[in-house]
Amino acid sequence: MLLEVDRQLAAVVPKAELEAARDSAWVRLRVLEPGSWDAVADYGDCSGWLGLLVVDGFVTREMICEQQKTIELIGPGDLLRPWDHDSDYALDIIQMRWRVLEPVQLALLDRDFARRIARWPTLIAEILSRIGRRNRWLAVRLTISQLSRINARIAYFFWHLAERWGHTTHDGIVVPLRLTHEQIAELTGAARPSVSVALRRLREQGFVERMPDESWRVPLDLPQRLEELLRSSDDQA
Repeated sequence: MLLEVDRQLAAVVPKAELEAARDSAWVRLRVLEPGSWDAVADYGDCSGWLGLLVVDGFVTREMICEQQKTIELIGPGDLLRPWDHDSDYALDIIQMRWRVLEPVQLALLDRDFARRIARWPTLIAEILSRIGRRNRWLAVRLTISQLSRINARIAYFFWHLAERWGHTTHDGIVVPLRLTHEQIAELTGAARPSVSVALRRLREQGFVERMPDESWRVPLDLPQRLEELLRSSDDQA
């Protein structure tokens, strides 16, 4: 049941109607294995669908132009509609690629699903609002990537991940992403050697910690400590 795995969706349904909504909001699921994914080939003609909702796992969407690449990180709660925009670019030099970082579970919000939940317009509105939320978070990450100081850029990047997908514990906020140094470099627009140096400094200063399962953890007071990095003078650009 979709409303059982996404509580934000359940929250917009009146309590008196929640049980009926849960019964109607069942979905088909699909699992994607790590590696490249041709989303357009799989879902290029899905008119009438609300979208593909990421239930679990992470995928990237890469835009490439003349050897320059920007990457969007997409995870639980995000809505995808590959059929809307991925064939609309007039310039042939612009290429788009999807890559699954770890097993991804998608909820297929198809036409049948849309018909079943039509009596709850607030639910439909909340689902579609995920597109705007994706755009806003992407703008935040692109802004972070413009910070000149690498240490600050990496720390703000982890704050961004913690805000979106972190799980709070008594020891800090766990970011359930097994990102390599190279992937962090791509997502922040930095050189991998600089990222490795920055991560070593940040670990020494207690800003970020690599967990035994290769996920990451940041301190609970990270937002307050970020100003400390921006004021520091020993950071390398």
